[in-house]
Amino acid sequence: MQQLLSEEIIKKYFKTIVKCPLFQNLGESELLGYLHNAKVIVKEYRKNDFIALSGDPMEGIGVILEGSALLTRENVMGQRVIMANLEASAMFGEALLFTKQALWPATIKAMKASKIMFIPLETFIQTLPDCQQCQTKILSNLLEDLSEKAMILTKKVHYLTLKGMREKIFAYLTDIYTVQHSEELKLPHNREQMAEVLNVSRTALSRELGRLRDEGIIDIQGRSVSLLDLSVITEFGFNNN
Repeated sequence: MQQLLSEEIIKKYFKTIVKCPLFQNLGESELLGYLHNAKVIVKEYRKNDFIALSGDPMEGIGVILEGSALLTRENVMGQRVIMANLEASAMFGEALLFTKQALWPATIKAMKASKIMFIPLETFIQTLPDCQQCQTKILSNLLEDLSEKAMILTKKVHYLTLKGMREKIFAYLTDIYTVQHSEELKLPHNREQMAEVLNVSRTALSRELGRLRDEGIIDIQGRSVSLLDLSVITEFGFNNN
């Protein structure tokens, strides 16, 4: 189902929209002015619907108003690799916005019933009425977000360069520790998703996590992980290489 961005939708999801990286540091009046003038559409998806398929034409930057989605790609071996978990207020597709042939390079699937706001390229390159300063801020936010995601991609490549399972796990845990600043971590992925992020088999991953627990290096319960020997774990972190 597709509809224009109405006043009702803006009011219902305004707090979510404000949290989107694209709109940070915008005043309420600026953001409302932008949303009222931008050619924005909203689409609804059921759980397990495909929001985008690899190779499909891109409709613009997507912002999740409600629900969640998973962005994945398949490698040459046919294995699915998770690129990103997308929750409410997250955006996707920004790296493709100014390409000459804007085709989705990955598949995006709704993990629950979701509403997505799509912002087309024209909104970024055409001057909107009384919104020039607002558009400048949005473009600045877009560049900052692209830089952050480039760093995340670099970290994913770092996982692939590590040969051992243990080293991959340590690098993964270190990256989360760097963000959460706590030795009590809440993992962003379940076991299957973690295996896909690290490009390893789930069975081998579970076996190695069990060994690390038995050796007293970590304690793991579901998505909760306690880092019991931080000096050993952080040896293989991205920032140390």
